[in-house]
Amino acid sequence: MSTDDEEHLALALRQEDPAVARDMALSVMALAIEKGNLHLEGRARALLAECFILLADYRSAHEHSIRAIQLLQSVRDMSGESKALSILSSAASALGSNDQAIEAALLGLELARIGGSADRQSELQVQLGLALLHARCFDASTDALRQARALEPASSTALNALCSLVVEGTCEVVRVITIRHETGEMPSLDGLHQAMRRYDDFAARHDMVALAQPDQRPIQVNWNLVASAAHCWSGELSRAERELETVRRWMDEEGIAPWMESLEALVRCELAMARADWPAAQRAASRMIGLAESTGREQSALLGHVLACHVFERQGKWEAAARELKQLAARERRIRASTLASRGAVVAWQLEMRRSEDSRRELQASAAQLERLTLEDPLTGIANRRCFEQSAQQSLRESQSAGRPLCVALIDVDCFKQVNDRHGHLVGDKVLQVVAALLVEHVRADDLAARWAGDEFVILFRRTELSQARDICSRLRVAVAGHDWSGIESTLTLTISVGVAESQPGDTLKRLVDRSDQAMYEHKAATKPGSR
Repeated sequence: MSTDDEEHLALALRQEDPAVARDMALSVMALAIEKGNLHLEGRARALLAECFILLADYRSAHEHSIRAIQLLQSVRDMSGESKALSILSSAASALGSNDQAIEAALLGLELARIGGSADRQSELQVQLGLALLHARCFDASTDALRQARALEPASSTALNALCSLVVEGTCEVVRVITIRHETGEMPSLDGLHQAMRRYDDFAARHDMVALAQPDQRPIQVNWNLVASAAHCWSGELSRAERELETVRRWMDEEGIAPWMESLEALVRCELAMARADWPAAQRAASRMIGLAESTGREQSALLGHVLACHVFERQGKWEAAARELKQLAARERRIRASTLASRGAVVAWQLEMRRSEDSRRELQASAAQLERLTLEDPLTGIANRRCFEQSAQQSLRESQSAGRPLCVALIDVDCFKQVNDRHGHLVGDKVLQVVAALLVEHVRADDLAARWAGDEFVILFRRTELSQARDICSRLRVAVAGHDWSGIESTLTLTISVGVAESQPGDTLKRLVDRSDQAMYEHKAATKPGSR
Protein backbone atom coordinates (compact mmCIF):
# COMPACT_ATOMS: atom_id res chain seq x y z
CA MET A 1 0.00 0.00 0.00
CA SER A 2 1.39 3.42 -0.91
CA THR A 3 2.08 6.10 1.67
CA ASP A 4 -0.66 8.28 0.14
CA ASP A 5 -3.22 5.45 0.45
CA GLU A 6 -2.42 4.89 4.10
CA GLU A 7 -2.49 8.63 4.88
CA HIS A 8 -5.91 9.03 3.24
CA LEU A 9 -7.30 6.04 5.09
CA ALA A 10 -5.85 7.22 8.41
CA LEU A 11 -7.33 10.69 7.81
CA ALA A 12 -10.77 9.20 7.15
CA LEU A 13 -10.56 7.20 10.37
CA ARG A 14 -9.38 10.23 12.38
CA GLN A 15 -12.30 12.24 11.03
CA GLU A 16 -14.64 9.53 12.29
CA ASP A 17 -15.79 8.59 8.81
CA PRO A 18 -15.21 4.82 8.80
CA ALA A 19 -17.70 4.33 5.96
CA VAL A 20 -15.48 6.43 3.66
CA ALA A 21 -12.39 4.61 4.88
CA ARG A 22 -14.14 1.26 4.34
CA ASP A 23 -14.89 2.09 0.71
CA MET A 24 -11.31 3.23 0.14
CA ALA A 25 -9.93 0.05 1.70
CA LEU A 26 -12.26 -2.08 -0.43
CA SER A 27 -10.95 -0.38 -3.57
CA VAL A 28 -7.33 -0.93 -2.55
CA MET A 29 -8.06 -4.56 -1.64
CA ALA A 30 -9.71 -5.20 -5.04
CA LEU A 31 -6.68 -3.74 -6.80
CA ALA A 32 -4.32 -5.88 -4.72
CA ILE A 33 -6.27 -9.07 -5.50
CA GLU A 34 -6.26 -8.20 -9.21
CA LYS A 35 -2.47 -7.73 -9.20
CA GLY A 36 -1.82 -10.70 -6.91
CA ASN A 37 -0.07 -8.44 -4.37
CA LEU A 38 -0.43 -10.36 -1.10
CA HIS A 39 1.24 -7.67 1.01
CA LEU A 40 -1.00 -4.91 -0.26
CA GLU A 41 -4.07 -7.11 0.20
CA GLY A 42 -3.06 -7.92 3.78
CA ARG A 43 -2.59 -4.26 4.75
CA ALA A 44 -5.85 -3.29 3.07
CA ARG A 45 -7.77 -6.07 4.82
CA ALA A 46 -6.36 -5.03 8.20
CA LEU A 47 -7.54 -1.45 7.67
CA LEU A 48 -10.86 -2.73 6.37
CA ALA A 49 -11.29 -4.81 9.53
CA GLU A 50 -10.54 -1.71 11.63
CA CYS A 51 -13.25 0.18 9.75
CA PHE A 52 -15.74 -2.61 10.42
CA ILE A 53 -14.92 -2.40 14.14
CA LEU A 54 -15.85 1.28 14.10
CA LEU A 55 -19.01 0.45 12.14
CA ALA A 56 -19.91 -2.20 14.78
CA ASP A 57 -19.84 -4.96 12.14
CA TYR A 58 -17.79 -7.34 14.26
CA ARG A 59 -18.29 -10.47 12.16
CA SER A 60 -16.90 -8.76 9.05
CA ALA A 61 -14.04 -7.37 11.13
CA HIS A 62 -13.33 -10.88 12.43
CA GLU A 63 -13.30 -12.39 8.94
CA HIS A 64 -11.04 -9.75 7.38
CA SER A 65 -8.60 -9.59 10.29
CA ILE A 66 -8.04 -13.37 10.15
CA ARG A 67 -7.31 -13.20 6.43
CA ALA A 68 -5.05 -10.16 6.94
CA ILE A 69 -3.03 -12.09 9.55
CA GLN A 70 -2.57 -15.00 7.14
CA LEU A 71 -1.41 -12.75 4.31
CA LEU A 72 0.88 -10.54 6.41
CA GLN A 73 2.48 -13.55 8.03
CA SER A 74 3.17 -15.09 4.61
CA VAL A 75 5.09 -11.95 3.52
CA ARG A 76 6.80 -11.59 6.93
CA ASP A 77 5.29 -8.20 7.77
CA MET A 78 5.58 -8.57 11.56
CA SER A 79 4.40 -5.03 12.29
CA GLY A 80 1.31 -5.38 10.12
CA GLU A 81 0.57 -8.80 11.57
CA SER A 82 0.67 -7.53 15.16
CA LYS A 83 -1.76 -4.74 14.22
CA ALA A 84 -4.11 -7.22 12.56
CA LEU A 85 -3.92 -9.44 15.65
CA SER A 86 -4.99 -6.48 17.79
CA ILE A 87 -8.01 -5.96 15.53
CA LEU A 88 -8.84 -9.68 15.61
CA SER A 89 -8.70 -9.61 19.42
CA SER A 90 -11.14 -6.69 19.50
CA ALA A 91 -13.58 -8.38 17.12
CA ALA A 92 -13.37 -11.75 18.87
CA SER A 93 -13.98 -10.09 22.26
CA ALA A 94 -17.11 -8.40 21.00
CA LEU A 95 -18.39 -11.67 19.55
CA GLY A 96 -17.78 -13.53 22.82
CA SER A 97 -14.85 -15.63 21.52
CA ASN A 98 -12.80 -14.96 24.64
CA ASP A 99 -10.12 -17.62 24.13
CA GLN A 100 -9.38 -16.44 20.61
CA ALA A 101 -9.32 -12.81 21.74
CA ILE A 102 -6.77 -13.55 24.46
CA GLU A 103 -4.61 -15.70 22.16
CA ALA A 104 -4.60 -13.02 19.44
CA ALA A 105 -3.64 -10.26 21.88
CA LEU A 106 -0.85 -12.38 23.42
CA LEU A 107 0.62 -13.31 20.06
CA GLY A 108 0.36 -9.73 18.78
CA LEU A 109 2.06 -8.50 21.95
CA GLU A 110 4.92 -10.97 21.48
CA LEU A 111 5.43 -9.80 17.87
CA ALA A 112 5.35 -6.15 18.99
CA ARG A 113 8.05 -6.88 21.58
CA ILE A 114 10.22 -8.55 18.97
CA GLY A 115 9.72 -5.54 16.70
CA GLY A 116 10.54 -3.13 19.53
CA SER A 117 7.41 -0.99 19.09
CA ALA A 118 6.44 0.53 22.46
CA ASP A 119 3.29 2.10 20.97
CA ARG A 120 2.08 -1.23 19.60
CA GLN A 121 2.97 -3.04 22.83
CA SER A 122 0.94 -0.52 24.81
CA GLU A 123 -1.99 -0.82 22.40
CA LEU A 124 -1.93 -4.63 22.63
CA GLN A 125 -1.61 -4.60 26.43
CA VAL A 126 -4.82 -2.56 26.52
CA GLN A 127 -6.46 -4.98 24.09
CA LEU A 128 -5.30 -7.93 26.21
CA GLY A 129 -6.79 -6.25 29.28
CA LEU A 130 -10.08 -5.83 27.43
CA ALA A 131 -10.09 -9.47 26.28
CA LEU A 132 -9.40 -10.68 29.82
CA LEU A 133 -12.15 -8.39 31.12
CA HIS A 134 -14.67 -9.99 28.76
CA ALA A 135 -13.48 -13.40 29.93
CA ARG A 136 -14.20 -12.21 33.52
CA CYS A 137 -10.50 -12.61 34.45
CA PHE A 138 -10.60 -9.35 36.38
CA ASP A 139 -7.27 -9.53 38.22
CA ALA A 140 -5.39 -10.55 35.08
CA SER A 141 -7.13 -7.76 33.16
CA THR A 142 -6.08 -5.15 35.74
CA ASP A 143 -2.49 -6.44 35.59
CA ALA A 144 -2.39 -6.17 31.78
CA LEU A 145 -3.70 -2.61 31.94
CA ARG A 146 -1.11 -1.62 34.53
CA GLN A 147 1.59 -2.97 32.24
CA ALA A 148 0.16 -0.81 29.45
CA ARG A 149 0.53 2.30 31.64
CA ALA A 150 4.08 1.30 32.54
CA LEU A 151 4.96 1.61 28.83
CA GLU A 152 3.85 5.26 28.71
CA PRO A 153 7.35 6.81 29.10
CA ALA A 154 8.63 4.80 26.11
CA SER A 155 5.54 5.51 24.02
CA SER A 156 5.09 8.48 21.69
CA THR A 157 1.56 9.16 22.96
CA ALA A 158 -0.30 9.14 26.27
CA LEU A 159 -3.46 7.92 24.56
CA ASN A 160 -2.88 4.23 25.28
CA ALA A 161 -2.26 5.01 28.96
CA LEU A 162 -5.57 6.91 29.02
CA CYS A 163 -7.28 3.97 27.30
CA SER A 164 -5.90 1.60 29.92
CA LEU A 165 -7.37 3.74 32.72
CA VAL A 166 -10.77 3.86 31.06
CA VAL A 167 -10.79 0.11 30.38
CA GLU A 168 -9.72 -0.51 33.99
CA GLY A 169 -12.65 1.59 35.21
CA THR A 170 -14.98 -0.35 32.92
CA CYS A 171 -13.45 -3.57 34.24
CA GLU A 172 -14.29 -2.55 37.80
CA VAL A 173 -17.89 -1.73 36.81
CA VAL A 174 -18.31 -5.15 35.19
CA ARG A 175 -16.61 -6.80 38.18
CA VAL A 176 -19.14 -5.21 40.57
CA ILE A 177 -22.12 -6.32 38.46
CA THR A 178 -20.72 -9.84 38.01
CA ILE A 179 -19.95 -10.41 41.70
CA ARG A 180 -23.33 -8.98 42.69
CA HIS A 181 -25.01 -11.41 40.29
CA GLU A 182 -23.04 -14.39 41.61
CA THR A 183 -23.31 -13.64 45.34
CA GLY A 184 -26.52 -11.63 45.58
CA GLU A 185 -24.67 -8.94 47.53
CA MET A 186 -23.10 -5.62 46.56
CA PRO A 187 -19.30 -6.04 46.65
CA SER A 188 -16.73 -3.50 47.80
CA LEU A 189 -16.22 -0.49 45.53
CA ASP A 190 -12.57 -0.07 46.59
CA GLY A 191 -11.22 -1.19 43.19
CA LEU A 192 -13.49 1.24 41.35
CA HIS A 193 -12.56 4.14 43.62
CA GLN A 194 -8.86 3.35 43.16
CA ALA A 195 -9.34 3.41 39.39
CA MET A 196 -11.01 6.81 39.68
CA ARG A 197 -8.12 8.18 41.72
CA ARG A 198 -5.65 6.92 39.11
CA TYR A 199 -7.66 8.68 36.41
CA ASP A 200 -7.67 11.93 38.39
CA ASP A 201 -3.91 11.66 38.85
CA PHE A 202 -3.46 11.11 35.10
CA ALA A 203 -5.67 14.11 34.31
CA ALA A 204 -3.59 16.29 36.66
CA ARG A 205 -0.40 15.34 34.79
CA HIS A 206 -1.66 15.65 31.20
CA ASP A 207 -3.34 18.16 28.92
CA MET A 208 -6.77 16.57 28.69
CA VAL A 209 -7.97 19.24 26.25
CA ALA A 210 -5.23 18.24 23.83
CA LEU A 211 -6.21 14.59 24.25
CA ALA A 212 -9.89 15.34 23.55
CA GLN A 213 -9.54 15.08 19.76
CA PRO A 214 -12.61 13.94 17.76
CA ASP A 215 -11.38 10.34 17.42
CA GLN A 216 -10.39 10.22 21.10
CA ARG A 217 -13.47 11.85 22.63
CA PRO A 218 -15.41 8.56 22.96
CA ILE A 219 -12.70 7.34 25.35
CA GLN A 220 -13.38 10.21 27.74
CA VAL A 221 -17.16 9.85 27.32
CA ASN A 222 -16.68 6.20 28.29
CA TRP A 223 -15.02 7.46 31.47
CA ASN A 224 -18.01 9.73 32.21
CA LEU A 225 -20.18 6.62 32.19
CA VAL A 226 -17.80 4.78 34.54
CA ALA A 227 -17.86 7.77 36.89
CA SER A 228 -21.66 7.91 36.70
CA ALA A 229 -21.90 4.25 37.77
CA ALA A 230 -19.51 4.91 40.67
CA HIS A 231 -21.56 7.89 41.86
CA CYS A 232 -24.75 5.87 41.57
CA TRP A 233 -23.41 3.02 43.73
CA SER A 234 -22.04 5.52 46.25
CA GLY A 235 -25.50 7.02 46.71
CA GLU A 236 -24.72 10.27 44.83
CA LEU A 237 -27.70 9.91 42.49
CA SER A 238 -27.93 13.55 41.41
CA ARG A 239 -24.27 13.59 40.51
CA ALA A 240 -24.67 10.34 38.58
CA GLU A 241 -27.63 11.84 36.71
CA ARG A 242 -25.59 14.94 35.76
CA GLU A 243 -22.81 12.76 34.34
CA LEU A 244 -25.37 10.81 32.32
CA GLU A 245 -27.00 13.92 30.94
CA THR A 246 -23.59 15.26 29.86
CA VAL A 247 -23.00 12.00 28.01
CA ARG A 248 -26.47 12.05 26.47
CA ARG A 249 -26.08 15.60 25.14
CA TRP A 250 -22.77 14.74 23.55
CA MET A 251 -24.18 11.55 22.01
CA ASP A 252 -27.17 13.43 20.60
CA GLU A 253 -24.93 16.11 19.10
CA GLU A 254 -22.12 13.94 17.75
CA GLY A 255 -23.61 10.51 17.26
CA ILE A 256 -21.91 7.51 18.78
CA ALA A 257 -21.29 3.82 18.20
CA PRO A 258 -23.89 1.34 19.51
CA TRP A 259 -21.43 -0.05 22.09
CA MET A 260 -21.46 3.34 23.82
CA GLU A 261 -25.26 3.38 23.75
CA SER A 262 -25.18 -0.04 25.43
CA LEU A 263 -22.92 1.21 28.20
CA GLU A 264 -25.18 4.21 28.75
CA ALA A 265 -28.18 1.86 29.00
CA LEU A 266 -26.29 -0.16 31.64
CA VAL A 267 -25.69 2.91 33.80
CA ARG A 268 -29.28 4.11 33.35
CA CYS A 269 -30.47 0.71 34.52
CA GLU A 270 -28.33 0.99 37.66
CA LEU A 271 -29.59 4.52 38.35
CA ALA A 272 -33.20 3.44 37.89
CA MET A 273 -32.69 0.52 40.29
CA ALA A 274 -31.15 2.86 42.87
CA ARG A 275 -34.37 4.91 42.66
CA ALA A 276 -36.57 1.79 42.69
CA ASP A 277 -37.95 2.84 39.30
CA TRP A 278 -38.43 -0.74 38.12
CA PRO A 279 -40.18 -0.04 34.77
CA ALA A 280 -37.30 2.29 33.76
CA ALA A 281 -34.75 -0.28 34.90
CA GLN A 282 -36.43 -3.02 32.85
CA ARG A 283 -36.56 -0.77 29.78
CA ALA A 284 -32.87 0.08 30.11
CA ALA A 285 -31.83 -3.60 30.44
CA SER A 286 -34.01 -4.56 27.45
CA ARG A 287 -32.54 -1.68 25.45
CA MET A 288 -29.03 -2.85 26.26
CA ILE A 289 -29.81 -6.36 25.01
CA GLY A 290 -31.49 -5.03 21.87
CA LEU A 291 -28.58 -2.74 21.00
CA ALA A 292 -26.14 -5.60 21.50
CA GLU A 293 -28.16 -7.94 19.32
CA SER A 294 -28.35 -5.39 16.51
CA THR A 295 -24.54 -5.33 16.25
CA GLY A 296 -23.68 -8.89 17.30
CA ARG A 297 -21.89 -7.57 20.40
CA GLU A 298 -22.50 -10.66 22.49
CA GLN A 299 -20.61 -9.48 25.57
CA SER A 300 -23.02 -6.58 26.05
CA ALA A 301 -26.01 -8.85 25.49
CA LEU A 302 -24.79 -11.26 28.19
CA LEU A 303 -24.37 -8.40 30.63
CA GLY A 304 -27.82 -7.11 29.71
CA HIS A 305 -29.40 -10.44 30.70
CA VAL A 306 -27.51 -10.33 34.01
CA LEU A 307 -28.92 -6.85 34.69
CA ALA A 308 -32.44 -7.86 33.69
CA CYS A 309 -32.25 -10.87 36.02
CA HIS A 310 -31.18 -8.61 38.89
CA VAL A 311 -33.99 -6.14 38.19
CA PHE A 312 -36.57 -8.94 38.42
CA GLU A 313 -34.96 -10.42 41.55
CA ARG A 314 -35.11 -7.03 43.29
CA GLN A 315 -38.85 -6.98 42.64
CA GLY A 316 -39.34 -10.57 43.79
CA LYS A 317 -40.35 -11.65 40.26
CA TRP A 318 -38.55 -14.98 40.45
CA GLU A 319 -40.12 -16.59 37.37
CA ALA A 320 -39.11 -13.64 35.19
CA ALA A 321 -35.60 -13.75 36.68
CA ALA A 322 -35.38 -17.47 35.91
CA ARG A 323 -36.38 -16.79 32.29
CA GLU A 324 -33.54 -14.29 31.97
CA LEU A 325 -31.10 -16.85 33.36
CA LYS A 326 -32.28 -19.39 30.78
CA GLN A 327 -31.80 -16.85 27.99
CA LEU A 328 -28.34 -16.09 29.36
CA ALA A 329 -27.40 -19.78 29.32
CA ALA A 330 -28.80 -20.24 25.81
CA ARG A 331 -26.81 -17.26 24.52
CA GLU A 332 -23.63 -18.60 26.09
CA ARG A 333 -24.18 -21.94 24.34
CA ARG A 334 -24.69 -20.19 20.99
CA ILE A 335 -21.47 -18.25 21.50
CA ARG A 336 -19.54 -21.46 22.17
CA ALA A 337 -20.99 -23.07 19.05
CA SER A 338 -20.13 -20.02 16.95
CA THR A 339 -16.58 -20.00 18.32
CA LEU A 340 -16.08 -23.61 17.31
CA ALA A 341 -17.42 -22.89 13.83
CA SER A 342 -14.99 -19.97 13.37
CA ARG A 343 -12.08 -22.34 13.89
CA GLY A 344 -12.84 -23.77 10.46
CA ALA A 345 -11.33 -20.66 8.88
CA VAL A 346 -8.11 -21.26 10.77
CA VAL A 347 -8.02 -24.89 9.62
CA ALA A 348 -8.53 -23.79 6.00
CA TRP A 349 -5.64 -21.39 6.35
CA GLN A 350 -3.41 -24.10 7.78
CA LEU A 351 -4.18 -26.38 4.83
CA GLU A 352 -3.38 -23.58 2.43
CA MET A 353 -0.09 -22.89 4.16
CA ARG A 354 0.96 -26.52 3.76
CA ARG A 355 0.99 -26.32 -0.03
CA SER A 356 4.64 -25.39 -0.23
CA GLU A 357 7.74 -26.07 1.81
CA ASP A 358 8.23 -22.39 2.57
CA SER A 359 4.62 -22.03 3.71
CA ARG A 360 5.02 -25.14 5.84
CA ARG A 361 7.93 -23.52 7.68
CA GLU A 362 5.79 -20.44 8.23
CA LEU A 363 3.06 -22.61 9.72
CA GLN A 364 5.49 -24.39 12.01
CA ALA A 365 6.86 -21.08 13.31
CA SER A 366 3.34 -19.80 13.93
CA ALA A 367 2.29 -23.06 15.58
CA ALA A 368 5.30 -22.90 17.89
CA GLN A 369 4.37 -19.35 18.91
CA LEU A 370 0.75 -20.29 19.51
CA GLU A 371 1.80 -23.38 21.48
CA ARG A 372 3.93 -21.28 23.79
CA LEU A 373 1.13 -18.82 24.29
CA THR A 374 -1.85 -21.12 24.55
CA LEU A 375 -3.69 -21.08 27.85
CA GLU A 376 -5.90 -24.14 27.50
CA ASP A 377 -5.44 -27.84 28.14
CA PRO A 378 -6.51 -29.55 24.89
CA LEU A 379 -8.05 -32.65 26.53
CA THR A 380 -10.17 -31.07 29.27
CA GLY A 381 -10.72 -27.56 27.92
CA ILE A 382 -9.73 -25.92 31.22
CA ALA A 383 -6.61 -23.86 31.92
CA ASN A 384 -3.28 -25.62 31.57
CA ARG A 385 -0.27 -25.54 33.88
CA ARG A 386 1.32 -22.57 32.12
CA CYS A 387 -1.86 -20.51 32.50
CA PHE A 388 -2.11 -21.49 36.18
CA GLU A 389 1.49 -20.59 36.94
CA GLN A 390 1.18 -17.19 35.25
CA SER A 391 -2.06 -16.36 37.07
CA ALA A 392 -0.89 -17.77 40.39
CA GLN A 393 2.41 -15.86 40.34
CA GLN A 394 0.59 -12.58 39.81
CA SER A 395 -2.15 -13.36 42.34
CA LEU A 396 0.45 -14.38 44.94
CA ARG A 397 2.27 -11.07 44.51
CA GLU A 398 -0.96 -9.13 44.83
CA SER A 399 -2.13 -11.09 47.89
CA GLN A 400 1.19 -10.54 49.66
CA SER A 401 1.19 -6.85 48.80
CA ALA A 402 -2.40 -6.33 49.95
CA GLY A 403 -2.27 -8.74 52.88
CA ARG A 404 -5.10 -10.82 51.44
CA PRO A 405 -5.40 -14.61 51.87
CA LEU A 406 -4.77 -16.95 48.95
CA CYS A 407 -4.95 -20.75 48.79
CA VAL A 408 -3.89 -23.47 46.37
CA ALA A 409 -5.43 -26.96 46.22
CA LEU A 410 -3.71 -29.87 44.48
CA ILE A 411 -6.03 -32.69 43.39
CA ASP A 412 -5.18 -36.26 42.41
CA VAL A 413 -7.57 -38.82 40.91
CA ASP A 414 -7.24 -41.88 43.14
CA CYS A 415 -6.09 -45.13 41.49
CA PHE A 416 -6.23 -43.54 38.04
CA LYS A 417 -3.69 -46.01 36.66
CA GLN A 418 -6.12 -48.81 37.48
CA VAL A 419 -8.82 -46.99 35.54
CA ASN A 420 -6.59 -46.92 32.47
CA ASP A 421 -5.44 -50.54 32.95
CA ARG A 422 -8.93 -51.95 33.48
CA HIS A 423 -11.02 -49.82 31.15
CA GLY A 424 -8.61 -48.33 28.63
CA HIS A 425 -7.22 -44.89 27.94
CA LEU A 426 -10.35 -43.61 26.19
CA VAL A 427 -12.29 -44.16 29.42
CA GLY A 428 -9.43 -42.54 31.33
CA ASP A 429 -9.62 -39.48 29.10
CA LYS A 430 -13.37 -39.20 29.63
CA VAL A 431 -12.85 -39.45 33.39
CA LEU A 432 -10.40 -36.54 33.30
CA GLN A 433 -12.83 -34.48 31.25
CA VAL A 434 -15.66 -35.08 33.73
CA VAL A 435 -13.42 -34.30 36.72
CA ALA A 436 -12.38 -31.05 35.03
CA ALA A 437 -16.04 -30.15 34.43
CA LEU A 438 -16.87 -30.84 38.10
CA LEU A 439 -13.98 -28.61 39.17
CA VAL A 440 -15.25 -25.74 37.03
CA GLU A 441 -18.78 -26.27 38.34
CA HIS A 442 -17.70 -26.04 41.99
CA VAL A 443 -15.21 -23.18 41.92
CA ARG A 444 -16.24 -19.52 41.95
CA ALA A 445 -15.87 -17.14 39.03
CA ASP A 446 -12.73 -15.53 40.45
CA ASP A 447 -11.00 -18.87 41.15
CA LEU A 448 -8.98 -20.78 38.57
CA ALA A 449 -9.15 -24.53 37.97
CA ALA A 450 -6.38 -26.02 35.85
CA ARG A 451 -4.91 -29.33 34.78
CA TRP A 452 -1.53 -29.69 36.48
CA ALA A 453 -0.18 -32.89 34.91
CA GLY A 454 -1.55 -36.33 34.03
CA ASP A 455 -4.36 -37.06 36.48
CA GLU A 456 -3.51 -34.11 38.73
CA PHE A 457 -5.45 -30.86 38.84
CA VAL A 458 -4.92 -27.63 40.73
CA ILE A 459 -7.19 -24.82 41.94
CA LEU A 460 -6.17 -21.24 42.71
CA PHE A 461 -8.43 -19.67 45.35
CA ARG A 462 -7.99 -15.88 45.27
CA ARG A 463 -8.92 -13.83 48.33
CA THR A 464 -9.83 -17.03 50.16
CA GLU A 465 -8.98 -18.22 53.66
CA LEU A 466 -7.95 -21.81 54.34
CA SER A 467 -11.22 -22.84 56.00
CA GLN A 468 -13.28 -21.57 53.06
CA ALA A 469 -11.04 -23.29 50.49
CA ARG A 470 -11.28 -26.56 52.43
CA ASP A 471 -15.08 -26.30 52.48
CA ILE A 472 -15.19 -25.90 48.70
CA CYS A 473 -12.80 -28.83 48.22
CA SER A 474 -14.86 -30.97 50.58
CA ARG A 475 -17.95 -30.32 48.44
CA LEU A 476 -15.90 -31.16 45.36
CA ARG A 477 -14.80 -34.51 46.84
CA VAL A 478 -18.41 -35.38 47.61
CA ALA A 479 -19.48 -34.38 44.09
CA VAL A 480 -16.84 -36.59 42.46
CA ALA A 481 -17.57 -39.56 44.72
CA GLY A 482 -21.32 -39.18 44.21
CA HIS A 483 -21.17 -38.64 40.44
CA ASP A 484 -22.90 -41.25 38.27
CA TRP A 485 -19.90 -42.69 36.41
CA SER A 486 -21.97 -45.48 34.83
CA GLY A 487 -22.43 -43.35 31.73
CA ILE A 488 -18.74 -43.85 31.03
CA GLU A 489 -18.32 -47.40 32.37
CA SER A 490 -20.95 -49.42 34.24
CA THR A 491 -18.63 -50.63 37.02
CA LEU A 492 -16.68 -47.40 37.45
CA THR A 493 -16.43 -45.58 40.77
CA LEU A 494 -14.07 -42.75 41.50
CA THR A 495 -12.68 -40.62 44.34
CA ILE A 496 -10.13 -37.84 44.56
CA SER A 497 -7.54 -36.77 47.11
CA VAL A 498 -7.17 -33.06 47.79
CA GLY A 499 -4.54 -31.07 49.64
CA VAL A 500 -5.04 -27.39 50.42
CA ALA A 501 -2.40 -24.89 51.55
CA GLU A 502 -2.68 -21.19 52.38
CA SER A 503 0.02 -18.72 51.35
CA GLN A 504 2.41 -17.46 54.00
CA PRO A 505 4.46 -14.24 54.10
CA GLY A 506 7.44 -14.52 51.76
CA ASP A 507 6.03 -17.60 50.02
CA THR A 508 7.08 -18.53 46.51
CA LEU A 509 4.62 -20.33 44.27
CA LYS A 510 6.79 -23.46 44.38
CA ARG A 511 6.72 -23.60 48.17
CA LEU A 512 2.97 -23.04 48.23
CA VAL A 513 2.33 -25.78 45.66
CA ASP A 514 4.74 -28.12 47.45
CA ARG A 515 2.80 -27.70 50.70
CA SER A 516 -0.50 -28.40 48.97
CA ASP A 517 1.11 -31.43 47.30
CA GLN A 518 2.26 -32.72 50.71
CA ALA A 519 -1.21 -32.11 52.16
CA MET A 520 -2.72 -34.03 49.26
CA TYR A 521 -0.51 -37.07 49.89
CA GLU A 522 -1.31 -36.91 53.61
CA HIS A 523 -5.01 -36.93 52.75
CA LYS A 524 -4.51 -39.84 50.35
CA ALA A 525 -2.66 -41.82 53.05
CA ALA A 526 -5.27 -41.03 55.69
CA THR A 527 -8.15 -42.22 53.50
CA LYS A 528 -6.39 -45.35 52.20
CA PRO A 529 -8.25 -48.53 53.22
CA GLY A 530 -6.76 -49.97 56.39
CA SER A 531 -5.07 -46.70 57.39
CA ARG A 532 -7.28 -46.31 60.42
